[in-house]
Amino acid sequence: MRLLLLLAISFTFTNRLNAEKPFSFENTPGKLPKQVVPVDYSIRIVPNIDKLTFTGAETVKLDVRGPVRELTLNALEIEIANASIDDKPIPTSAIKIDNKNELLTIALSSELPAGSHTLALSFSGKINQQGRGLYYMRYQEQGTGAKKIALGTQFEATDARRFFPCWDEPSFRARFQFTAVVPENWLAVSNMPVESETKIDHGKEVRFAPTPPMASYLNVFVAGELDLIETKATGTQIRVIATKGKAEWGRYALESTAQILEYYNDYFGVPYPLPKLDQIAIPGGFGGAMENWGGITYYESALLFDPEKSSAATRQRIYEVIAHETAHQWFGDLVTMAWWDNLWLNEGFASWMGTKCTARFNPQWEVWLENNIPRDPTRRTGISKELAMEGDARSTTHAIQQPIANEAEANSAFDDITYRKGQAFLLMLESFLGENAFRDGIRRYMAAHKYSNSTTADLWNALSDASGKPVGEIAAAWTEQPGFPVVKVKRDGGKVSLTQERFTIHFPNAPALQWKIPLTYFLVGDAKPQSRLMTGKIDNLPGVSSDRALKLNADGAGNYRVEYDETSWKLLLDALPKL
Repeated sequence: MRLLLLLAISFTFTNRLNAEKPFSFENTPGKLPKQVVPVDYSIRIVPNIDKLTFTGAETVKLDVRGPVRELTLNALEIEIANASIDDKPIPTSAIKIDNKNELLTIALSSELPAGSHTLALSFSGKINQQGRGLYYMRYQEQGTGAKKIALGTQFEATDARRFFPCWDEPSFRARFQFTAVVPENWLAVSNMPVESETKIDHGKEVRFAPTPPMASYLNVFVAGELDLIETKATGTQIRVIATKGKAEWGRYALESTAQILEYYNDYFGVPYPLPKLDQIAIPGGFGGAMENWGGITYYESALLFDPEKSSAATRQRIYEVIAHETAHQWFGDLVTMAWWDNLWLNEGFASWMGTKCTARFNPQWEVWLENNIPRDPTRRTGISKELAMEGDARSTTHAIQQPIANEAEANSAFDDITYRKGQAFLLMLESFLGENAFRDGIRRYMAAHKYSNSTTADLWNALSDASGKPVGEIAAAWTEQPGFPVVKVKRDGGKVSLTQERFTIHFPNAPALQWKIPLTYFLVGDAKPQSRLMTGKIDNLPGVSSDRALKLNADGAGNYRVEYDETSWKLLLDALPKL
């Protein structure tokens, strides 16, 4: 009875898989109504460094797709001074901010008809100490020791709304034209090149060129007493920007970026679309890095390399982080996940692509076997994939793709499963489909969805078209359910049977799950590995003679474990000198 119940649970769960549809704006989750869509923002910000506040004004061109009586967008920790629609003032009594739900609602005096309209807002906010929205960084200048301050922004996942009122969900792509007032001796940086600088009282006004259509969380603004070094590669201006006295430490990052950008231009089949790419080293605010389109921000230690003092490990880490964040310029920026439940599509892919690029130009680092923590040779815990598998085998795991209902859940979705298991699954899929077919699928995906959004279904369809294999059917269980399998190998004379079951650690009564497993294997003596899709709980490998050693999971690319019976182990051990 228990076995029948588990089988029923497994069958029911499997039938729920592969339910995701290709991207449709109207059907994408989110709080914001889809009847009103922003097209163009023009934003002007005036920071007050002494008071750590800012004032702002924006006009937003709207595409109203059906008659509405109110406008709903996102705002948090912002005060609205005044508003108008099509130059008609809106009374302050009609403006409501719901801080709990992070929504700004503007009631209209009459129905707004479908068509093009313009919303204008004046507002103010605070400059934060932590890296959320617009924040400040206090630091000591290199060489002089002088105490300085700089400004930066961090918007992912949902903090652009702290800087300016906006439709702050990833499917609401729009063009952004940004202007800022800063001290005259400051350098200001944003997504696009500077269009003009105008001297004004107490500083200068810096106007940036408008961006292509993009998600709000990809905006960036950094300003301070900054230096830069620059080069040009594949028609793109590349700059490394840092506080004064540190820019030259960005020389290694500059050279690495040029190499990585050229590789990605070829791999993705779509050239980097912006006129410049800035790598920006910041002295505080947050750790790590953020893939803002055209202006990637890094904590200093993740970008700057001092040839006299920095270690070889630092050099490697810088290259890996640059490769990851630059991959996002395509996978995440040019094509953006529709909603945060597909976050792994951004992060898992950037992790895989960044590692692939790093391995391509630095094979001596063996990054696919890189240990981020001291490796225990008895448990292999240092290898990236093994870290994900160890967590994925426990009761606390979750699916790569998980439901995201609100902003809090979006911010908590960045974890090892998202990054590492996502990367491991893509590595397994590339190994099974073949490197050329996988790349061709990615190129189709990029060409079809550039300057737009996507779901995993869109990626699987492109890979299926390129490879002729049922990628969506394979991917469903790997991305929509937790865990991973162990494949048990048993020999009986000339017959090799395979059985799969869920692999767990300290997880009694774990739900029984099943996968379509992209197996790669080789027989000792063969020049190339073979592949086979294991679609059921039990399978057989044909054509394996009783004296041939069999090695499953060629090159360790598969996200599954293998358990050999005694006969198979003995054949493998005897064949070790030939491997």
